[in-house]
Amino acid sequence: MFQNCPYSLLLKSLLKEINSIRTVLNSKEIFNNSLWEKVGKPRINKKSPPAIFDLSLRDLPDERWKPLPGFEGKYVISDKGRVKRLSGWKSGAELYGEEQILSLKFKKSDSPYLYFTLRTNEGRFEKRLPRMLYYCFIEEFDLNDRTLWIVNKNETQWDIDMSKLLLRSKVDSFKNKK
Repeated sequence: MFQNCPYSLLLKSLLKEINSIRTVLNSKEIFNNSLWEKVGKPRINKKSPPAIFDLSLRDLPDERWKPLPGFEGKYVISDKGRVKRLSGWKSGAELYGEEQILSLKFKKSDSPYLYFTLRTNEGRFEKRLPRMLYYCFIEEFDLNDRTLWIVNKNETQWDIDMSKLLLRSKVDSFKNKK
């Protein structure tokens, strides 16, 4: 009856578009087991873990969120050290991403650090957690200046106490190590 109706053609076209939409789901994991293993499996309560191991979407007590510089509307960071991908359309209108807490990673080196990876249409970007925390919650500085380092004086890298993050020049950081 409505086979050749203009609305029928429009409906078919819309259904075809809807079927081509892909959704990026959050992993539903609530504990960052990979990070926990990388930092040496510290004794913690996995049911109520420290913030950086917590991948649940629920806000933690007194948690504050701010947009990540250069990624406003796409990613936010919390004062507890968690990074969230916001829900929304990606790559035009072909991909819908659910809200998700990103898994932090740990780089073992002479100067170990926590980092996370952001994905956009422009590519992948690795960001150091202490650098972004300092910038967003303590003091803004030139993020493009690679001679400025954030020194993490916390006893363990994963224990986030922002009062123990210090902005230093690269030269000063090396002098203090020796």
